Amino acid sequence: MPSSEDRFSVRSSRAVKELIDSPGFNVEVRPPDPSITLPADHLEVRTTLLKYVAPSVAEDLQEHYFPVDEIHASWDSTGQPRASGELCLTNILICLTRWQAPLGDSTLARSDQEVLASLKVVDQEPFSGTGRVTGIRITSRDTEPEIWYHDTPRSRLTRMELSYGAYAETALATKGAFGWQYLFTDVNLSSPEFHAASRNLGESLALFSEAFPQYDYVPLVNRLEARL
Repeated sequence: MPSSEDRFSVRSSRAVKELIDSPGFNVEVRPPDPSITLPADHLEVRTTLLKYVAPSVAEDLQEHYFPVDEIHASWDSTGQPRASGELCLTNILICLTRWQAPLGDSTLARSDQEVLASLKVVDQEPFSGTGRVTGIRITSRDTEPEIWYHDTPRSRLTRMELSYGAYAETALATKGAFGWQYLFTDVNLSSPEFHAASRNLGESLALFSEAFPQYDYVPLVNRLEARL
């Protein structure tokens, strides 16, 4: 079990504070809802997860558990280059145990609409109002959950090449820079429809490399370059 300082709940709070404390960013934060009570006990969390997923999957989900309803930060850079982003990670127990209205997008193919309706939102951009969300899909208790990214403005639903834990870790490192999810999909970011996203990613990673040297952004920069 991770030490208290290494727990995801601690590191996620630290990631948001890093943005707030940096003079290079304007940040808005939606605090956790105090009316929502979630378990903090290790055994209780694991017992609940095991009702939905296999032990190996539960371990990954529990490692990235946080005992509040969401972790949120919306930000813009204060100077040049201009960059922006938003992360809003939803507690995994809320995703698995509470009803969510099915997502819909009539512009998608029928098969994609069915996938979209089966997703539980794990990340979104509520302050920015972009309509882009990331969802988790559990097709079988014994298989790794699928992570899908729905980009409403582009009418795209794309499966990401990430586990839930890897998604959560990358969301912290990127601070939710708009478009970062496409670094883990098979898309050509040099195409005109992705011009704004690729520019924002490049500028965000350059700013972060200076502002947050404790993170290794080289793999993400390499992923961006490979898709341009």
